[in-house]
Formats: sequence, C-alpha cells, structure tokens
Amino acid sequence: MTTNANAITDRFDSCFLAGHLKKTPCGADAWPVTDRFDFDHPAPSIEGIRARLAATPDLDERGARRPSAISVLLSLLEQRDRRAAEHAFRVAELASSLGIRVGLAPVQVARLRLSALLHDVGKLSVPDEVLDKPGPLTDEEWDRVRNHPEYAFQMIASSVHPEVAETVLKHCERIDGKGYPNGDIGEEIPIQSRILLVADAYDAMLSPRPYRLPMAVDEALAIISKGAGTQFDAEVVAALATVVSEQGWDAA
Repeated sequence: MTTNANAITDRFDSCFLAGHLKKTPCGADAWPVTDRFDFDHPAPSIEGIRARLAATPDLDERGARRPSAISVLLSLLEQRDRRAAEHAFRVAELASSLGIRVGLAPVQVARLRLSALLHDVGKLSVPDEVLDKPGPLTDEEWDRVRNHPEYAFQMIASSVHPEVAETVLKHCERIDGKGYPNGDIGEEIPIQSRILLVADAYDAMLSPRPYRLPMAVDEALAIISKGAGTQFDAEVVAALATVVSEQGWDAA
C-alpha cells in the first residue's frame, strides 16, 4: 500500500474530534475514484481489490491528490451496494454514540467510527446471490459469509491503525465464544468490537432485507436484550437502550 496508515487514522481522529464527521456524506461525490471498479465478476477477489488499492497513489503525475485506500474501499462498497454503504454510515453513527456512552476515550471513539465504516468491506468478496439469498445458505455459502471479517482485515490492515484492523476482524465474535472467525470469548474481544457487533445487529434488524420486512424498534431492542451476556456484551446492550431512548434511532 502507498497510503500511510498513521496518517489516515490521524486524519479521521482529528476530523471526528473537530466535529467534522458528525454526519458523514455517503454520496458518490464524497468518495471520488478515478475510474469505476469492474464488478462484472460476481465475487471480486481479495487479490484484485488489493491490487486496485495498491495502484492508487496519493498523488497523480500532476501533483493532485488521489483518494486514499480507505476512500477507494468505501467507494467500491457504495458502487456495488448503496444499501450496504448507507448501513455502514448509520452503524458508524450509532457505534460512536455507544462508545461515548460506555466511556471510551475520544481517540478510541474516532477509531471505532472508522472501524464501523469499514466493517463490511470484506463482503466485496462475497457474491450478491449469497448475500441476498432468501432461503437457507449452503455450508459453502455460509463459509464465505463467515470469512468476511478476515477478508476485510486483509484489505485494510496495512492502511489503518492496528486497533481499527483488530476491531473489524473481531466484530462478529460473541461473548459466549460462538462467534467467528476465531471463537474468542468475553474480554478476549476488544470493547470496540463488542460495541460494533451491537450497533451492526441493531441497524440490520431495523433495515429491510430481500427476505423480510424491517423490525420495529421495540422488537429489535427485545431481541438484543435477550442476547445480553451470551451473544452481546451486557454493558453495551444497556448503553444501546439508553441511547435509543434519549436520541431515538428509528427504522432506516
């Protein structure tokens, strides 16, 4: 990668602390790319995506700034599935609020926000027909979905702070050790990943899917509360209930 990892993280940290990322744009103009990525293939390979990122220098031959690797990844996600990109931005908003509620330091909250923006980029390597399948997944299809945190880690690890990469890698781990990819348990899972799991699940429940209608807020909160201490961190679940009550997080 040509992008400096610390520089990217520092820019996100400073923007968040200055309030510039309170409402992050998700339109195509927010994350410009020099040309469109070829998505004719139903499942772009990790190698192909990494090659595209590596070929995106900070400066072009005229000295004009080119988008960072992170900007390119977010553009690729939006070009493939705008719903997924919008979901990532909503999760970033909610995760930030939860991070503040549980007492994370400002820099940790900023890195959590970046992790949330990037948490689903690994799904660029999962075919649409798998992600949107209305019926049960085959074992092979489920393996592809379960691998998306590792795919994302491989894509971003050299371009972001290690804390961001680890948060993304472990955002599907469960408190009871039944998550993936590693089956980590309890405190083995970073608090940022535990927060991201709750924010991701909550927004997914409130969002429509090809195979179901969106849930009501009360229904989603009840399901997440039921999973406190097993699937979800109990402190984060309590923080979610408070944030939803005080700030309101209605259906997308």
